[in-house]
Amino acid sequence: MSTDSKLKVLVVGTGGVGTMACVALERSGMATVTAVLRSNYEKVLRDGFEIESINHGKLSAWRPSHIVNSVPESDSDGPFDFVIVSMKTIPEITNINKIIAPSITTDHTTIVLMQNGMYIEPPVMEAFPSNVILSATSYIGAHERNGHIIHDDPDYFHIGAFHNPRLDTQHEKQRLDLFATAYNGCKVVNAEVVDDIIFYRWRKIMWNGIYNSMCAITQLDNAAIRRLGGEDSLIRPGMVEMAAIAKADGYDLGENIVDEMVNATPIELSFRPSMLVDVDKGNPLEVEVILGNALRIARQKGVQTPILDNTYRFLKLIQARLLVARGHLNIPEDILTGDFIYIVHQQ
Repeated sequence: MSTDSKLKVLVVGTGGVGTMACVALERSGMATVTAVLRSNYEKVLRDGFEIESINHGKLSAWRPSHIVNSVPESDSDGPFDFVIVSMKTIPEITNINKIIAPSITTDHTTIVLMQNGMYIEPPVMEAFPSNVILSATSYIGAHERNGHIIHDDPDYFHIGAFHNPRLDTQHEKQRLDLFATAYNGCKVVNAEVVDDIIFYRWRKIMWNGIYNSMCAITQLDNAAIRRLGGEDSLIRPGMVEMAAIAKADGYDLGENIVDEMVNATPIELSFRPSMLVDVDKGNPLEVEVILGNALRIARQKGVQTPILDNTYRFLKLIQARLLVARGHLNIPEDILTGDFIYIVHQQ
């Protein structure tokens, strides 16, 4: 396939998930990828990525077609066909729509949200009302550190179009199928096309919203929190509440969903969820999209969620501490009087 006939793809957020998306698309032979790098830009520009992948094997000094350190303009070298967003959604410090805006060509660029969270699509649709939005729930295990990728769980995700009533459904389906075909073209990954991606987001938030949140608060891994009594007191009750929210939203996840999700990560694994890893590193958390959005649906639907409400309150306090430590949050001196006012610095 000639370069001119390849899809032009931009990847914003090149941690483990984003970098492995670059690899899959480039190795399919159907896409030319531009990767936006920040902290590891100089390192990867000089040395490339060192990748140990369960799907692709060992790749040394690997690079996508193009490496940049900021989001490029869409018309600098022709429009992007797809823009993949795989950076974390933390609205307290980042405005994703503002970040990707330069790369989006109206009526042409398809936006692919390869991120955690519930109902992350509507704000993007509002910002880009004439662009197709694809949404993906990834189950990959991949971690990046200074240009070194450990990819130890297969690259597999569900992907579907988040329907925009302004757009033709068939056009959305065509863009969805084109992206999935390109991604799967390397033959060793699995981008599974689904009709209703929100069902799969609710399934994933059953695990993410509970294990991620409660492990971050307790600083225990999934096995420890279960062995020390948290399974019956926190994990299962929290999942029952999350399933109730999903059902009120029109998504019945099945009568065995709690057992399925509790045991989705074997207790023998002692797995540290990503939110716990972020606490370890002092990084801000995806509190709002992983738990906050689900609880806002609960309030709209009249679902009572006492366990998740308190979980959210604790997470918000941890988030405030992390934001202060990183300089994103200013706490005035009169906090001790009870007047807690904060200023969030948008990037």
